[in-house]
Amino acid sequence: MSKFWVITKQVYKRRVKTKSFLISLLFPVFIAALIAGIPKMVEYFDSSSDITTIAVLTDNPIYQKALAKDKDNFKVMPKITDKTAAQSALKDGEIDGFVTITEKNDTVSAVYTTEETAGQDILTRLTEDLTATKVAEKAAIYKITSDQLNEITSPVSVTNDLEASNQLTNHEKDVMSAAVLILTLVIFIFVMSYANIVASEIATEKGTRIMEVILSSVSATTHLFAKLTAIILMLLTQIGFYVVCGAIVLIAGRNTTMVQNVLDQVAVFPAYYLVLNLLFVILGLLLYILIAAMIGSMVPNVETVAQFIYPMTILAIIGYWGSIAAANAPDNLLVIIGSYIPTFSPMMMLARMDLLSVSTLGIFSSLAILALSVVGAFFLTVRLYQGNVLLYSNDGLWKTWKTSLSYAKRK
Repeated sequence: MSKFWVITKQVYKRRVKTKSFLISLLFPVFIAALIAGIPKMVEYFDSSSDITTIAVLTDNPIYQKALAKDKDNFKVMPKITDKTAAQSALKDGEIDGFVTITEKNDTVSAVYTTEETAGQDILTRLTEDLTATKVAEKAAIYKITSDQLNEITSPVSVTNDLEASNQLTNHEKDVMSAAVLILTLVIFIFVMSYANIVASEIATEKGTRIMEVILSSVSATTHLFAKLTAIILMLLTQIGFYVVCGAIVLIAGRNTTMVQNVLDQVAVFPAYYLVLNLLFVILGLLLYILIAAMIGSMVPNVETVAQFIYPMTILAIIGYWGSIAAANAPDNLLVIIGSYIPTFSPMMMLARMDLLSVSTLGIFSSLAILALSVVGAFFLTVRLYQGNVLLYSNDGLWKTWKTSLSYAKRK
C-alpha cells in the first residue's frame, strides 16, 4: 500500500505543478467572468444606448414634435427642415441621420437616412413613435376617446397552460438548452483533457523503457491503480476549485439579478435530478479515463498517443454533437438510441434529462448501462494493462489490440 501512495503522490504532485494544469484551472474561470461581464461591457460600449441626433423632414409638424418629446432616445434638430441641409449636416457629423416622413392617401411612410447601417433598435423606436402619433391623430379625427383607443389597441393576452406538471415553459426550455450546451461542452473538454493526460502518463514511461524497472518492484495492477488515483485526484482538485469559486460567486452576488435567475432555474428541478447529473458526469469521465488508460498501455511511445487515441476522440465528438442535437430535438430516434450508448449517454442522456424529455425508467436504465460499462471497462483495463505495459509494438491500434486480447486470453 505504501508503494501505491508513493506513486500516487509522485504523479499527482508532478501533474498539478505543470503550467498546463494551472492554465486549464484558471482559463475557464476567466472565460466565465468574461461571459458574465459581457452584458455590462455591451451596455457600456454600445453606442445605440446613446441619444440619437436626428433631423425630421415632414410637412406635418406633429411628427417632429412627437419625436422631439422622446428625449430618452432622440434629439431633434428643429432648424434642419429640408433635404439639402439634412444631407450637409449628416456629412459634417452634426446629426446621426434624418427621417423623411410622407403622407399619401391616409398612408404614412418614413425613410431613415444614415451614412452607416442603422441599428434595429433605432428603427424600432422610430416605428413605435411614429405609429403612436399616427394612431393618436386618426383617433382625434374620428373622435375616439383615449379610453376607447386603449381598449381597441390593447393586445390579446395568450399564455400556455401546462396540464402536465413535468413540462418546462418555452422560456425555461430556452434557458435549459443553453445550460445543457455549456455543460456538455465542459464535459467534452474534461474528457479530452484527462483522457490525453492518462494516455500520455502511461505512454511516457513505456517510451523511456523504464517500465521493466518499475514493475520489478511493484505489480502492474498497483501501478495502474496509483496512476488512475492520481489523475482522479487531479480531476477532483480542479472540480473542487470550481465549486469553491461558484460558492464565492453565489455568496457574494446572492442579491444580484443574474445569481437569482440562476437559482430560480436550478429550483425548477428536484434535488435528485442534480444528483443524477453528477452521476452521469462522474461515470462518463471514469469511462473515458479507463478507455484512455487501456489505449495508453498499448501505445509504444508518447509520440503516437494522438494516433492511438483518435478513435476515442471521435466517440467523444459524436457524443458532444449528439448532445447538441438532443438539446434541439430530444425526442429524435437517433438521439434516443444514442442516449443509451455508454460512450454517448453522459452527454446525450444528460441533455434529454435536463429538458424533461425522458421518463425516470429511461434515465435509470441509461445510468445502469453506463455504470455496468464502467465496471466492465475497469476489469478489462486491469486485465489488458498487465500484458500491455511490457508490449512494444508499432503495428497500430487495431493490430496491437488484437495481440493484447490474445495475450490476455492465454494468461
